[in-house]
Order: sequence, then C-alpha cells, then structure tokens
Amino acid sequence: MISFGNFFEALENQGIVISPSHRESIERRLDSIINYQPRVGIFGKTGAGKSSLCNAVFGQDVCEISDVAACTRAPQEVILSMGKKGLKLIDVPGVGESVARDYEYAELYKNLLPELDIVLWVLKGDDRAFSSDETFYKHIVRPYIDEGRPFFIVLNQVDKIEPFREWDEVKKSPGIKQAQNIEDKRISVSSIFDLPLTSVIPVSANESYGLVNLVDNIVHSLPKEKKAIILEGVREENRSSQAKSDASNAILDTLLDIVNEIIPVIPAVNIVINAGKKLFDKIFSFF
Repeated sequence: MISFGNFFEALENQGIVISPSHRESIERRLDSIINYQPRVGIFGKTGAGKSSLCNAVFGQDVCEISDVAACTRAPQEVILSMGKKGLKLIDVPGVGESVARDYEYAELYKNLLPELDIVLWVLKGDDRAFSSDETFYKHIVRPYIDEGRPFFIVLNQVDKIEPFREWDEVKKSPGIKQAQNIEDKRISVSSIFDLPLTSVIPVSANESYGLVNLVDNIVHSLPKEKKAIILEGVREENRSSQAKSDASNAILDTLLDIVNEIIPVIPAVNIVINAGKKLFDKIFSFF
C-alpha cells in the first residue's frame, strides 16, 4: 500500500487525531482508488490508426493483432507503468473482416464491454463507409452506452480528409476548406451513430492534432474517482490546465467523501483539502 503518513501527519498538525481503525479504513479506501487499474477499450477496424492513437495519447502502442485463425484472435492488452497496477489499453479486433469472425467478435464485445471504464471507437477520417462499425455499435455497444458508460468516436487521420493539400504541416492544422469538411464529417458520423456531436472527436494522431481536446473530453466524462488515475497515464503534452484542474478537484472531492463517510466528527473541509494536496502531490505528476 502507498504510505499515507504525510496526510495524517498534516491533519494531526492541525489538531485532528484519527483513531487507528478509522485511519486503516481511510488508507484502504484510498489505496483501492489510487491503485485501481483502468481499462480503456480501443475499438476499430484495422488501418484506422488505433496503435498510433494510443502511442500519441498515452505514450505506448497497443499490440497488433496477427492474422491467425479466428478462434485464437483475442483482445491484446498493454499495461502502462503507472502507480501499482498501471493503465490497461485493450486493443479489440475490428469488425467487417468476414461474417464468421463478426459473429465471434459479437460475443467477444458482449463479454468485454461490461469490464471497460471507457470505450474509444476509432474511425478513419477519410473512410466513406462505416456500415460494419455502425451495425456493431447499434446492436452490441449501444446498450452499454445507454447505461452511461463513457464512449467516444475518435475520427482519426483527419489530415487526410480532402483537400488534404490544405493541411498546414508547420502549424499541424487544417486549412479553411479542409476544416469545414472535417466538421461536416463529424456531423455525418454523429448522425449515423445517433450520438451527440460532442462525442465525435476529430484528431490526427500522426500530426498531434486534437489530442488535448480528446483528453479533456475523456477526463470530463469519467466518474470523479477515476479522472486522476486516467490522466496520470496521458502524455504531459496532452494534459490541458482544465483537465489537470478537473482531475485534481475530483480526487480531492473523492477524498472528502471518504473522510466524511468514515470519521464521525468531520474535520474542516479546508484542512482535509490542504492535507490531501500534500498527499496527492507525491502521487500524481500533474498535481
């Protein structure tokens, strides 16, 4: 377990002494949150850029799935070093390869989805047809999304959307007409998948475009006890001040909830918050 001694010491310096049993309960709850292993599902067809997206956002590729017999194809897991257990990226086989494999993947998706904290479905920006993705989403994935599981369609490789020659390689951003076509594609995808436009995030992993916005949306969508642990796995250049603030406030709120639940005589909020800042500053790099 992580040492929470400095947290309790900071409380004691303010005249708040917590009994050993209450201290143990708080440590156990905090340890379970801080060392939770988030599971991020990366869905999408081969060629959509799942691996490059994960590398750009989290600093590590997901494993590639080899083209072997259908019965041996399975999600590939990569654990990013972070805390005790890390963050788990799960690369899920893409649909649309064959009817036989799609039946197999339907069962795979049904078994996997309940275990995921967030789902990123990667589409290639310049693709014209998403029929297989749409079918699987509406029949297999949508019920879990309707239950409140965070879900985003990541429209990747938008630098390839016409007119691709407008892409500014220095500024790493689209030209005027290209930006409009990217927005039109977002609107089209949100309509096809019956999702809010805010759930369709345009990015270019290779050009480092839109990644900060994607991370902001991911952090905002997560339950407060999971925001900080997910953000810790993100590359520093993709963490906006807003995301850091959201994650910091969320983990402090979680700490307050734990203390309020366990301690009969609740200390002043500002004392707990200040002690929590000292604790989390040693745990999270963005704090």
